[in-house]
Amino acid sequence: MAGRSAVPRPIRVAVRVLAGLALVSLALEYGFPQPLLPVDVLVGVQLAAVGLYVISRVWSLVASSSKRLALRGMILDGVLLLGAGIFLLVRVEAASTTVLKTSALYIAVLQLLLGARFIIAAVRFNLAVSQSKLQPARLLALTFGGLILAGTLVLSLPICASPELIAAEGFTVARHVLNCAFTAVSATCVTGLTVYDTGGDFSFAGQVVILILIQLGGLGIMIFGSLFGLLAGRRLSLRQSLVLQDSMSHQTLGDVRRMITFIVLVTLIAEGVGAMMLYPMFAEVPTVAGRIFHSVFHAVSAFCNAGFGLSAESLIPHRRSWQVYTCIAPLIVLGGLGFPVLYDLVGWVRVTLRRWVWARRFGTGSVMPRHRLSLHTRLALLISGGLIAAGTVGFTVFESSVKWGGVTPSDDGAAMHDAGLGGRILDAMFLSVSSRTAGFHTVDMSTTHLSPPSHMLCALLMFVGGSPASTAGGIKTVCLGVLLLGIWSTMRGRPNVEVFGRTIPQDIVRRAAVVVVVMAAVVSVVSLTLMVTDSVTMREAIFETVSACGTTGLSTGITADLTPAGRLVIMFAMFAGRLGPLTLLLALGGGRDPARYTYPTETVGIG
Repeated sequence: MAGRSAVPRPIRVAVRVLAGLALVSLALEYGFPQPLLPVDVLVGVQLAAVGLYVISRVWSLVASSSKRLALRGMILDGVLLLGAGIFLLVRVEAASTTVLKTSALYIAVLQLLLGARFIIAAVRFNLAVSQSKLQPARLLALTFGGLILAGTLVLSLPICASPELIAAEGFTVARHVLNCAFTAVSATCVTGLTVYDTGGDFSFAGQVVILILIQLGGLGIMIFGSLFGLLAGRRLSLRQSLVLQDSMSHQTLGDVRRMITFIVLVTLIAEGVGAMMLYPMFAEVPTVAGRIFHSVFHAVSAFCNAGFGLSAESLIPHRRSWQVYTCIAPLIVLGGLGFPVLYDLVGWVRVTLRRWVWARRFGTGSVMPRHRLSLHTRLALLISGGLIAAGTVGFTVFESSVKWGGVTPSDDGAAMHDAGLGGRILDAMFLSVSSRTAGFHTVDMSTTHLSPPSHMLCALLMFVGGSPASTAGGIKTVCLGVLLLGIWSTMRGRPNVEVFGRTIPQDIVRRAAVVVVVMAAVVSVVSLTLMVTDSVTMREAIFETVSACGTTGLSTGITADLTPAGRLVIMFAMFAGRLGPLTLLLALGGGRDPARYTYPTETVGIG
């Protein structure tokens, strides 16, 4: 902190101004088929920004009273510079480039460095804002809003669109910007509803932007901001820890830093292993680099429960690939369980293994303390497993008799009831998993291929969603569990809600009821509005709305045909669903206002 404050204010202001100009110059240089200004001018602005930034960092190091602390703050810069240098050396050695080409390549590497610095600056700014007195719910809404705005601006650049899309009949800038905004909302809110074909209408640059939005939106930009702060050697303030604790639903304030590290490690490991397993599935992609990108994209999308795919038919072309059921489905489940549950499970496994090793080494008489799974973890596992099993059985039964839904066998073989019993069970299992906010599908979800009972069951699963502090949406599994336990306690005439030898506070039960009521109200209002703005049936409107509010991404096929008004309505539903009912209420209603008094009690009749 001392080094940062030692830099004169004029230099700090100049660095920020030049950084903004450099960002604009990058967009003008690479965002259009032809640079809108001379390349020399644009590159000059970028070099000036990088040079002045390096000067400010050196000044900070020289003037710092603690060189060690100042160097720790430059770790990220050193990693970025090292990566840029290695990239430069490899390219020069591989291509045997001339000095002129090397200079151009070095400028390109500096531009990559500049872009990385912008991302780091953005997440650090977000973390700094968390120190303000802004309410956490409003801070979360502003964070997602800012990320959506940035994603919209970048996706709207011509470089992010495929040439076929730009040359398509009826293409207009206004409609394109709206569609890019829809895509940015869907990616940031990890929903998966699309009006553009991700693999066909967006260029490779656009697909990379969508991938970044999915990763940032799935884990939360607050997590990334905190990670960068920790890597730079900074300590989290008390308010930052409280905000992160609230966003992660973590109960122990002292473990926030450890939880952040755990989240990042689990994410990298899960997505890395998933990408390696998915690589053989994309054998139809002609290049190795293309197969790697497809694998990484789908692994990130699955773990973040986003449902974005690079095929217009989702996973239908890979319907019988083993990776769909042994890689994508487990990634969806892991991402939907929530990081507190995974953290608790890892602790349980670690302690169990220690107890086993201790018993083997010293005999059964030596006892180590057991690790007791928290009530939150038990409820999340119980409800999640129950919903997956119930969904699998329900879809299998409903699609086993065509006459129940009035759906005729399809000619394309993309319906669940077109397969044999074993195939239907696999499709039903995957749809049961994916309906919990993932959005991938191995069967056609249109009203001509899926029966009404299956659509209703799918909507119920989407309404529930995943677990708290996960990448999933919905009312959450634990909320459903608490509500069911409250109903069971009322039926038994018990004053308290009890389970697994524990009593759940009445405040938690009350909040669970509020979440369900608010979510149902949002679904009702959005569905009604959608039926007014677009010519869709009630079945299609409710399914689309529940999918958006639950951040699932499954659709009967009406998304691309929605009017501009309908798209705005669904965008609001996706944003509200990603924030969650309680966060949305707090963001709209203001801060907590605890009462210092109570009124006399009087009963009312409720039924």
